[in-house]
Amino acid sequence: MLKKILFSLFIILFIGQVNAQDEAINSKALSTYLEAENAFRADEYNKAFNAYQKVLEIDPEFDPAMFQLARIYLMKNNVDEAFKLAQEAYQRDNENEMYSLLMIDLYKHYAKYDEAIDVYKNLLVKDPANSDYLNDLAQLYTITENTEEAIATYNKLEKQEGVNERLSFLKRDLYINDDQFDNAVKELIKLSNKFPDNSQYISMIAEMYMGNKEPDKAYLFYQKVLEMNPDDPYIRITLADYYQQKGDVDLAFENLQAGYKNPKLDLETKIQVLVGLFDLKNIPAQRIRKESLKLANTLTQIHPEKPGSHAIYADLLFRDSLYSQAASEYKEVIKRDSSRYVVWEQLLFSLNNLTQNKEIVNVSQRAINLFPKEPIPYLFNAIGYLIEKDTKKAILSLEKGAPLAQNTKLLEQFYMYQGDTYYQDNQAEKAFKAYDKCLEINPSNTFVLNNYAYYLALRKEKLDKAKTMSFTAISLDPNPTNQDTYGWVLYQLGDYNEAYKYIAMAIEGDEKPSAEVLDHMGDVYFRLGDTKKAKKFWKKAKKNGLDTPEFNNKLDHGL
Repeated sequence: MLKKILFSLFIILFIGQVNAQDEAINSKALSTYLEAENAFRADEYNKAFNAYQKVLEIDPEFDPAMFQLARIYLMKNNVDEAFKLAQEAYQRDNENEMYSLLMIDLYKHYAKYDEAIDVYKNLLVKDPANSDYLNDLAQLYTITENTEEAIATYNKLEKQEGVNERLSFLKRDLYINDDQFDNAVKELIKLSNKFPDNSQYISMIAEMYMGNKEPDKAYLFYQKVLEMNPDDPYIRITLADYYQQKGDVDLAFENLQAGYKNPKLDLETKIQVLVGLFDLKNIPAQRIRKESLKLANTLTQIHPEKPGSHAIYADLLFRDSLYSQAASEYKEVIKRDSSRYVVWEQLLFSLNNLTQNKEIVNVSQRAINLFPKEPIPYLFNAIGYLIEKDTKKAILSLEKGAPLAQNTKLLEQFYMYQGDTYYQDNQAEKAFKAYDKCLEINPSNTFVLNNYAYYLALRKEKLDKAKTMSFTAISLDPNPTNQDTYGWVLYQLGDYNEAYKYIAMAIEGDEKPSAEVLDHMGDVYFRLGDTKKAKKFWKKAKKNGLDTPEFNNKLDHGL
């Protein structure tokens, strides 16, 4: 914090001022002081401290010892004692530069900025062109919000150094903080005139006018930049912002496209601008969605080797349910960088929406190999195998993935698919246990409530439980599938009239009722004694693909 001081000159001057009557005492103080100095230079600070104190016992007015003691107190973090001694030394010799600088540091520590300013003013009387003093003084004026004096001090520096970016920016900021916008602009104009080939300063002026809601003045400077450097990678982006604020959406997006087609503009900036589009309020959301997709496509053309360009384009395609194109772009990302797990996950979601089951199995297996502790690839792997009717492999993936699930929502999905898969694999007891675990997490999972109830009804087990679950399912989601299940549970309970009611609802609510539902209605009619209608629905079921020996026997002979 403090500059090192050499006191040889001071000591010579001190000796020359000694009165004859004080010569003996001062000689002793001086020799003791020199001993203290030697100890101080040898880093023997305790020894030096004692010697400096002894100097002041001999001569209480010996200010060099006060100064050095203050420094040692600072080393010991005893600022209060350091301040007392430094202040006394400074009062005895306020023209000593080292005393002055120490006092400035201590005044700053105590936030006594006005006092520090006074000390700098005193130093500048003898050394008015000292740039270090002027810079520090300007900063103190800034801290005390004395804008006028801060700028005046920076102007003195500018006369010495010439117009330069550092000083112009400092003065600009001071003017802005003091609500002197016009003066702030003048500072940048002066800087731009000094360096006419630097288009960046002109852009800054334009941006200041934009920020001050003076777009017409900003436009003049944007045009200057465009004339100076038509390939400026940022001018098109700033012009797009200008037109957007003016309400000319077409020109805004036209300039954005021009900027995005410039390979000199870095991808990170382009992505940042693209993401920012979705915060705009004066452009219809549908237009933003449309244009953002075009801009993202441009990114993949201008930066084809950058994974990020394909990633953001894929995300926007996925957002718009363009899953096939999204999957292609996610694959492009993986070709260039296979380490980003989230891309694999999004690819799996895209393939799932496309019901590309074999590819889901392949991609999920690759993801499992790369990210063995991520649960979702195991789930997709199981779904793919389940659809492909390879229940053994599906079960294996579900059993490996479930313990990795970190949230109950995902675990619910694992238990749900475990129930379906176990049942298809003729492991009914395991299936029902998995369903129970799923319903513990979410008692309103209508998919599980329906399947669980239906399978119990098929097995004619726990029909009261099946009825309760099925009724809950249709209460939450009265779709044809759930209505048919509830009707079928009622059928197994022997309540044929109510069964008819719900199965009829299911058939009426489905444009193309399944063979299974039609078969159920045939069974209901048969139990109600209407054999003719029963056979009519059984024949419809057969036409829709139901063709088992058991069913054919029923068609010929009834139940």
